Amino acid sequence: MQNNRTRFVIVLGGILLITILYFLPQKVEKKMVVENQTGFSMDEQITAGKARLKRQEKDQVIIVEDLLKKSPDSNVYLDSLGKLWDRFQTPQISSYYYEKIAQADSNEQNWINAAYRYFDAFKITSDSLKRVYFVSKAIDAYKKVIAINPTNDDAKTDLGVCYAEGSPNPMQGIMMLREVVQQNPKHLMAQYNLGVLSVKSGQLDKAIERFKKVLEIQPSFDDARFLLAKTYLQMGNKIEAKKNLLILQKDAKDAQLKQEVESLINSINNQ
Repeated sequence: MQNNRTRFVIVLGGILLITILYFLPQKVEKKMVVENQTGFSMDEQITAGKARLKRQEKDQVIIVEDLLKKSPDSNVYLDSLGKLWDRFQTPQISSYYYEKIAQADSNEQNWINAAYRYFDAFKITSDSLKRVYFVSKAIDAYKKVIAINPTNDDAKTDLGVCYAEGSPNPMQGIMMLREVVQQNPKHLMAQYNLGVLSVKSGQLDKAIERFKKVLEIQPSFDDARFLLAKTYLQMGNKIEAKKNLLILQKDAKDAQLKQEVESLINSINNQ
């Protein structure tokens, strides 16, 4: 899913540091436990993450961890670890290091870096305990972004999604998203997420309206067109569903999406 900015960018800059340090002597790891009210342990998360890495990748992480232990206030080493875990596509861990940087140097961009990754971790994590942890962290980071810059509609949108999908008060999130589109009707992801939430709540007419608005803003937004087609199908409107599926069959770049589209088209044709 795309946003007005690129989500979960895999940043390779700065990894040269790791290559240079690869053959340095290694130190014995010390445990670094971060606990919170949910009982979640970041130390356990990092240990589990390293266990899934290849040997050379794990060694790279350990080398920079050892350097960070010697200079615990070094944003350079925190940034290197964050970029490494981005490279390994693990926002569940990179978010922690970017939050450390933001805590040391509190500015909008640093908190955005942490917030986006906590948001991604929340969205891709199925474990309920971890979801509570990551969404609470994302909410806290986005609040700090908005406190610094109240006009950041991307942050408001993601914060709204966090409340709507991960808090006991989903209406708070929906109201935030509505506020964004009221002030900025062309905000792509606020419109899109309101469409998704409308589908979840069974308000299919409203979902259709939202997805159409998204496609007016960005006709090439394949996810929105696919959900528009599926919503039409759910409403029994096969003609409009097939029309949008045929557009995706022709224009979609993602192979898996095209496969799903072709399956739906075949299903419609065989009914």
